[in-house]
Amino acid sequence: MHHDHYSLMRGGLVHRLLHATGTLHRTRHLSVWLTVLLAALAMVPLVVLTAQSGTLWPTPHASPSHIALLADYDTLARLLLALPLLVLSAPRADALLRGAVRQLTRSSVVHAVRKPRLNALLDHVRSQRDSWLPEAVCLVVAFAPAWSGAPVMGVLPGVADWRFDGSAASPAGVWYTAVAVPLLRLVLLLWFWRFLLWTLVLWRLPQVGLDLHPQHPDAAGGLAFLGRAQMRFSPLAGAGGIMLAGAFLNQMLYQEQSLYGLRHLIAGYVIGTTVLLSAPLLLLTPVMIHAKRHALYRFDALGNRAAMSFDRRWPAASDTTAGSESLLDHNDASAYCDFGGVYQGVASMRVVPLSRWNLLGIALPALVPMLPLLLVAMSVDELAAKLMGLLA
Repeated sequence: MHHDHYSLMRGGLVHRLLHATGTLHRTRHLSVWLTVLLAALAMVPLVVLTAQSGTLWPTPHASPSHIALLADYDTLARLLLALPLLVLSAPRADALLRGAVRQLTRSSVVHAVRKPRLNALLDHVRSQRDSWLPEAVCLVVAFAPAWSGAPVMGVLPGVADWRFDGSAASPAGVWYTAVAVPLLRLVLLLWFWRFLLWTLVLWRLPQVGLDLHPQHPDAAGGLAFLGRAQMRFSPLAGAGGIMLAGAFLNQMLYQEQSLYGLRHLIAGYVIGTTVLLSAPLLLLTPVMIHAKRHALYRFDALGNRAAMSFDRRWPAASDTTAGSESLLDHNDASAYCDFGGVYQGVASMRVVPLSRWNLLGIALPALVPMLPLLLVAMSVDELAAKLMGLLA
């Protein structure tokens, strides 16, 4: 397989455009340069235009209900944090997903007889990735709303901000709506497209035919590596958390919203995002349940024979046969104990290749961006006092 089959930065229409401009041949650190380019394209015109109109910095003489660009935490979080995070994290996600694909092709999870089916599936996914149509649709969806004449929306309803010059949209507001937001939307859509491609791999794997081993020490039949691979989409959770944190910060500062009042939205986002990004692994649940059930049938029968053989040797350990051969002189006890450990491993096999650490690896990036809201909701002294009260 080619090394960039599941790259989030390579393949498809966007990759072809970058290749045509020669960008791919100019630097080894493509993601860094793309981050700088996209952030500059989104933010520099906004800074220049708002500086010209006097809405770049919050000033003491300005109306308290008017939000300047550098006081708009929603916009800053989107363009200076979420957008760079998505671009910079893509190469690392690519490398780890490629590792999962190599594990599929080289391990015994797929029997050698069925390897041609697996290769056919991966070739099909690669052809979908390289198709120009999906990314062309992403481009249209990203830019069409703004370029079709959609009105410029404010930061908060009923609050004036740098996007408007009186009742009309300011030049900075037009740029934000027509260029900056669509760029962020495009990067998000490209991530989701790759997420769908990976979901297609997981959906078709049972049709390829998996040779699972319920007694595997990873407690997932040999598929635990897929749970680790699913964590590679946690930047989506982190980017969404950053954008929500910026929006919530604006609400707390300019609309006197309380963190307590936002608790349900925060919890709903963290839980919902974790479930959504983990859900594709449920496609493997039927085949894992089937493998576990049949393994338990086989091990139950084997356990009956092992227990019967074990019981037959107990008379040799009675007091009336002291000095003769005893149970401890054989390996039966050790073998029976080892069998019990193997059986418990089969019985505890998960039916989803997902551990609590995998879930935490998705939930924490969604939650961590919300933590700075605590510093707005209460002072550092109050927060420290509460933490010390909990620890004391």
